[in-house]
Amino acid sequence: MERRKIDYVPPVVAAKWSEGVLDEGFVPFPKRLLRCLGKVFDGPRAVDDIRVVMAIVDYRRPNLSRPPSYEFLAFTAGMTIESFKERVKAMENRGLLHAMGPDEVVNIEINGLIGRVLDLTADEGNGVF
Repeated sequence: MERRKIDYVPPVVAAKWSEGVLDEGFVPFPKRLLRCLGKVFDGPRAVDDIRVVMAIVDYRRPNLSRPPSYEFLAFTAGMTIESFKERVKAMENRGLLHAMGPDEVVNIEINGLIGRVLDLTADEGNGVF
């Protein structure tokens, strides 16, 4: 597979990183997730789990015409297909993800992860820092 480059990086995003790092695109990373990251993803495979989730989120779009393949998601995450699928299964067992469909057009829902993040950050109040 070939990595595609993007033509435009919004200035507010470019200010956070650099256009050289962002030239293949970027994935939004919620601040609520950042605050509870160590509680949601722990253990020796935590970084791999984050890579899997970011690849899944990167593919999501409104009006998506075709779900991704495991091959494409694994490529985006920089992992082998087998390792990617192993991490999806592990996160399914923890109730964070739910995968449906064949390997060529897999639909992976992240509702469990979203719920976990909301639960872990629910008591934070609305303070301004």
